[in-house]
Amino acid sequence: MKIQVTLFTPFDFVSEIVSEAQHFPELNIKTCSYQDINQTLELVHQNKETTDVFLFAGPIPYQITREQVEIQKPMIYLPHTGTSLYRAFFQMLRDNRYKEKDHGIRFSIDILKKEEILDRLHELEISVEQLFIKEYQINLTSTDIMMFHYDLWKRKQVEVVLTCVASVYNQLVSLGVPCYRIIPTRSTIRECLQRVQLEGKSSQLSGTQLAIGIIWIDDFSMRQSSAEYEVQRKKLGLQQVLIDYSEEIQALINWSDRDEITFVTTHGVIEKSTHNFREYPLLDEIVNRLHLKANIGIGFGRSANEAERKAREALSKAKSQGIGSCYVMMHDGEVLGPLGNNYQIRYSIRSDNPDLIKLARNIGLSVGTLNKIISFCQNYGKYRISALDLSHAFGITLRSARRILSKLEQGNLAVIVGEEQPVSRGRPRQLYNINVELIPDTVQNS
Repeated sequence: MKIQVTLFTPFDFVSEIVSEAQHFPELNIKTCSYQDINQTLELVHQNKETTDVFLFAGPIPYQITREQVEIQKPMIYLPHTGTSLYRAFFQMLRDNRYKEKDHGIRFSIDILKKEEILDRLHELEISVEQLFIKEYQINLTSTDIMMFHYDLWKRKQVEVVLTCVASVYNQLVSLGVPCYRIIPTRSTIRECLQRVQLEGKSSQLSGTQLAIGIIWIDDFSMRQSSAEYEVQRKKLGLQQVLIDYSEEIQALINWSDRDEITFVTTHGVIEKSTHNFREYPLLDEIVNRLHLKANIGIGFGRSANEAERKAREALSKAKSQGIGSCYVMMHDGEVLGPLGNNYQIRYSIRSDNPDLIKLARNIGLSVGTLNKIISFCQNYGKYRISALDLSHAFGITLRSARRILSKLEQGNLAVIVGEEQPVSRGRPRQLYNINVELIPDTVQNS
């Protein structure tokens, strides 16, 4: 799933960042441009709910937001480094602001650290008579920076100004002050976008992501014994197992009046307790020790509603697989399951690949089914399959499996290559070779 990034930047700097962002297809960037840095807060409030990562074009709008808006999502700002000075110095030299005279240049500069500035001046062999630096500090405003430069220029202590702040640059230019703007280099922008991508992925998969599990218990299996005492013992046994489990993973358990039990925890805890989604000891204990018929669906989301919706979809898939199955549905729609099964697969029910969407529509299968077939074939290295193989792997009837293979054949994605004789009596089963390479691949090998 793409990472939703909101970029807060001056109008005249949008194109540079958007241009570099094209190299990061996982990022979906929405730009919020401003003329005045103080507009940032309003823009942040407008995009608070729909953003995964907040990206600011400098430290000041970042600091304003951090102090005045409560956000539990990653916030990153584009740093100004010493390398950004090269372009500004080149423009200054091009405009003959600096000439070899008896005295060096007199200028003021902001945001950057003194060491970085002095290093670049030394590298370029630029002689300096007077240098005034306003390093970035918390609570430093654009007005503070503008007045710092303007007062020095009015007193004729500097002949030129270099600033990292767009609004300061615009104000000084309008006042007739010789001024150059320092903007981050392309390499700095790329490095920052890489960090945005990492932070976004980390946030999507973090242990703070909400997880909801729904345990379905077949009431008939609970009441198979005619003795009421035996039914109560089973209920007490189930309660004890779930209390121990909730204590182990620090989960909240909700016992409903229906044949369902819901628990709430985090993504990281579920990942750990299922040994990276390979198995689920809780389900084994309910089915094998308590002898109850059960299925479990686990969903992840950023809100309780989203996580529960995913959990119900996962539970539906678990029920279709058969008693004793557990499926997991990730925040981005990726499905894993059945946990602990020899034929566990991982696939996405969604796709933003237009070729795959068109193909699915043309042959009459869903994107999720095509992704499931790709995952099954790649994970198990099995490209020659029968309807029975598909039936076992997907937890569907033979009739449904034959229908899927028939549609793949009609779409030239499968070819009949032979027959397989069952051990018991019966008609031979047709073997199909699945041409996975013809399906636009949206599934990563796990």
